[in-house]
Amino acid sequence: MTASAPIQSSGDFRQGLRDAIPVAFGYVPLGISYGMFAVSVGLPWWWVTITALVIYAGSMEFLAAGMLVGAAPVSQAATTTLFVNSRHIFYGLSVPLERIRNPFARFYGIHALTDEAYAVCAGIGRDNLTGPRILGISIASHFYWVLGSTVGAIFATMLPFDLSFMGFAMTSLFAILAINAAKVSREWGLFGAAAIIGILAMMFVKDAMLLVGLLVYFVLVVAMVLVRRKRAAA
Repeated sequence: MTASAPIQSSGDFRQGLRDAIPVAFGYVPLGISYGMFAVSVGLPWWWVTITALVIYAGSMEFLAAGMLVGAAPVSQAATTTLFVNSRHIFYGLSVPLERIRNPFARFYGIHALTDEAYAVCAGIGRDNLTGPRILGISIASHFYWVLGSTVGAIFATMLPFDLSFMGFAMTSLFAILAINAAKVSREWGLFGAAAIIGILAMMFVKDAMLLVGLLVYFVLVVAMVLVRRKRAAA
């Protein structure tokens, strides 16, 4: 390794920190809403910081807060997390995390590859991504999320009124994500099917509505993909 290599690595890391600045404009406000929501369902403010550090899964954290307070079964939490965050499998295939040489740092890079970090990396381009630059993007993005979540949680503990109305935050978040996904994919049939499945699950298996709804929707999507492939091959 030449003497210039550490200098270049340091420069790449600082560039990664700069690359992630736009993430702050999304993560800090959303983190504040998450912190307030988590406190409203009964989590202590310091638990909010811990979940932001350890779980760090964006929309999944809104679900996790309710699961932690409600002592959800491990099987339900694991299955829900798998379905909600399965898209990250494909993120890892397109971001060159193998360029992070330290195995512990690489493990963190896998943990910190969120939607927004992936979007920043994708915008830069695979050829321009070095290990230090990916780490810079990941660490800065994670910091913004923890900062926003902690600020929101502390602020929520200082408010003199009930925050139970914050329950709308999670519903609104997932509704917006679902509508935007439908607009991009134009799969309005699947969108309608998901709504019907959710309503039926709420009516007949209210206590396991999310888990049952995700399982049924997953089976539906797999069946649809198989039918489309069969038709294409015919």
